[in-house]
Amino acid sequence: MIRRPFASLTPIFALSVFLLFTWIMPAAAAGNDAGGSIEKTREKLQEIERKKQTAIKKVRQSKGRERTILGELEALDRDIGAKKKKVGILRRDEGELRTDIDHAEKNLKSIAKKRESARSRLMARTTALYKAGNVSYLGVILGAGGINDLTRRLYYLRKVSSYDSELFHRAANLYRQEKQEESLLLKKKKRLVETRRNLELDLSVLSRKKRSRDILLASARNDRKRYSDLINELEASSNRLIQLIKALSQQAETGESAFPMLKGALKRPVSGKIVVGFGKNRNARFNTFTLSRGITIRSAEGTPVRAVFKGKALFADWFRGYGRIVILDHGGGYYTLYGHLSAIDVKIGQEVDTDEVIGLAGESGSLEGPALYFEIRHHGKPVDPIPWFSGG
Repeated sequence: MIRRPFASLTPIFALSVFLLFTWIMPAAAAGNDAGGSIEKTREKLQEIERKKQTAIKKVRQSKGRERTILGELEALDRDIGAKKKKVGILRRDEGELRTDIDHAEKNLKSIAKKRESARSRLMARTTALYKAGNVSYLGVILGAGGINDLTRRLYYLRKVSSYDSELFHRAANLYRQEKQEESLLLKKKKRLVETRRNLELDLSVLSRKKRSRDILLASARNDRKRYSDLINELEASSNRLIQLIKALSQQAETGESAFPMLKGALKRPVSGKIVVGFGKNRNARFNTFTLSRGITIRSAEGTPVRAVFKGKALFADWFRGYGRIVILDHGGGYYTLYGHLSAIDVKIGQEVDTDEVIGLAGESGSLEGPALYFEIRHHGKPVDPIPWFSGG
């Protein structure tokens, strides 16, 4: 459909003209009256202009709010993906904090045990000194029976003094260390509580967004018009995908490929039930048919998705209607496509080996819940993947 520039503003312009004549004509008829002065006419024009601008603003805002079903799904999927990523980070942080707290508690127990041992020895030494009575270092020195005895006594006095000093400092240091560890442990426990709180909040938001997505899909499935609109949007996305693959083929590998020799021997990218087959698929509710250029395999979210054959990643990004996708070039005009991924593990231009993990299964862009969408194309034309798999 051809869009005419500013066509949506025509009603506003007509309204403006109507209001203009509605207010100006009476003013012109009463040209000699004070109420029909030039100043009042100018005010009327300014009021019209303000109303026109307000109307234009409302039209633009309403157009901004208009969203396609796929657009809404994409927005929700992106939000869900971002929230899942944050939840994953928080869970990792929670696990690391738990480990840190376990280590800190064990370390604190060890320090407390050492500190208690040092305190006991210090108390025993204090008790021994008390029982010895008023014995001065000077008396010990003066009581020496000769130079050799004096040397020996001085040596032992230094040892005793050093031992007492070391015992005291060790007990004091262990006490300070224990207090520091207690403070660090308390901070880590507070961080853990905060992390858990944030995790619970994000899980709640994630749950609400998933419910919104389910409601949107349910409305699309149960309403004939919305379902028809959705199918039309998906078909448009499929056509855009064809154009993308054609564009990518310009930079693809040429020459011979071993890929066609493996027909009937390829391993599936994931294991699972095929819920949407290649070609025409009938919708029992509305008795309509849709065309699938690939297959959809039911797969739990997070399941590793593997390359069916070695190749080069031509595309690894989001694509409307398919979510996160990876397109591999296998040479000879053969390509495979992997869609609805929850995560992509390859980069554009990266060489991948047969059976290498290229991403994780998910439900980005999926209408069937967690699943993998898979295509095989030859020179841009989709072919049924089933005969290519080992065992069909």
